[in-house]
Amino acid sequence: MNFILKDKALAYLKKKNINKIFINPDIDVKASCCSVATYDFNISTKDDDTSRYKKTEVSNISIYYNPTIELYFEEKEDQEIIISAIGLGNFKKLYIANEINSIEQ
Repeated sequence: MNFILKDKALAYLKKKNINKIFINPDIDVKASCCSVATYDFNISTKDDDTSRYKKTEVSNISIYYNPTIELYFEEKEDQEIIISAIGLGNFKKLYIANEINSIEQ
């Protein structure tokens, strides 16, 4: 997996003085917004227990991700996960900008 932080995400993190993010699979059962077999992930900026995560660094931002995410990409280690920010003014949040689909892999 290769994490990529887009300029919008970097600007948001810098403005909010955030230097670490946490990525977990979205296990909430719901209809996918995009297509069948699309993976959803939650991105948070707050978590106290970093011991349950794997860590990587991108542009001086620590990205902690749930190790189970690697199971989604067992056969595609070079999968890019693009993180961006969306919203207006102070109402912004981070999200995965590219669709990750198990059928297309």
